Amino acid sequence: MPESIYPRFLCLSLLLTITGCASLTALKPTHKVEEAPAVRKVEKTEEPGAKKPELPVVKKAEEELSLGIHNYDEGNYKIAAGNFQNALDGGLASIGNQITAHKYLAFIYCVSRERLACRGEFKQVLKLNPKFDLTPAEAGHPLWGPVFREVKAEDRRKKRDRK
Repeated sequence: MPESIYPRFLCLSLLLTITGCASLTALKPTHKVEEAPAVRKVEKTEEPGAKKPELPVVKKAEEELSLGIHNYDEGNYKIAAGNFQNALDGGLASIGNQITAHKYLAFIYCVSRERLACRGEFKQVLKLNPKFDLTPAEAGHPLWGPVFREVKAEDRRKKRDRK
């Protein structure tokens, strides 16, 4: 009997048993149902009803960072900004990845003409790595290049004044 019909017969069988009816023969289909070709079954390694294990928080944060970079590259800046913020909030493990997320957020804010937010993200980058520098291509960008240079100069001045 095909598997798709079996649960119905099982329910009917149970119903008939409860109501006292002795047989299901009157309810069997009168037409022949063709069997589907045999398909190799893959054994399940999970128990039925078991929940899938949660991804570690760090893994989720890393995935958000990757999604953010992808969305940024596709020009989906608003979505990318959400991905980067989720990655940071989710606990990116490596400082390098944290820097990457802040740097991309700075780029997005600069392009969106949100200069203060852009500066704030660059400050976070320099807080994580005071020796950080943009690549030559990034530094030459007309929107965020000058902002980064300003933030970096301020950071150097503050360090010099503390000495």
